[in-house]
Amino acid sequence: MAAAALVRFGLLLTLWIALAGAGWKGLAPGVAAAALSTWWSLRLLPPAPLRLHPIALAGLVLRFPWQALTAGVQVALLALDPRRQPEPRHVTWAPSLSPGRARDAFLAYASLLPGTLPAGDAPDGSVVIHAIAGAGSAAAGMSEEEARFARAFGLDD
Repeated sequence: MAAAALVRFGLLLTLWIALAGAGWKGLAPGVAAAALSTWWSLRLLPPAPLRLHPIALAGLVLRFPWQALTAGVQVALLALDPRRQPEPRHVTWAPSLSPGRARDAFLAYASLLPGTLPAGDAPDGSVVIHAIAGAGSAAAGMSEEEARFARAFGLDD
């Protein structure tokens, strides 16, 4: 817990310095704000074990910009081509990750990818995805991305 507190304190103090500047005058309030914020963050969100897999995480991070670019181009072409009509729809998708922080983190990550947008939970426990085209491919793509995400963060062990 002490390591988590030090990491959070360091990140919060770095954020303070980035926003307020590195002058000595602002450092004392920054240390106080970072300490109080660290205490609150540990109370509200206790540290959880994290088993990162560096190679899988690197693959996920390196794949993201290319995937976002190609998906963005596909969405733009779909939107701008008068011969093609977008077929937006809501698709239900059954995630493998159980409800909680891990699923929420994945859905936040998935919301950054163009073409699909997690839109909430369905009553049966599945997730509603707003997809621009291809209901089947949207669900399959979400499952593939979830598997990559789970591998990178050690959630599939």
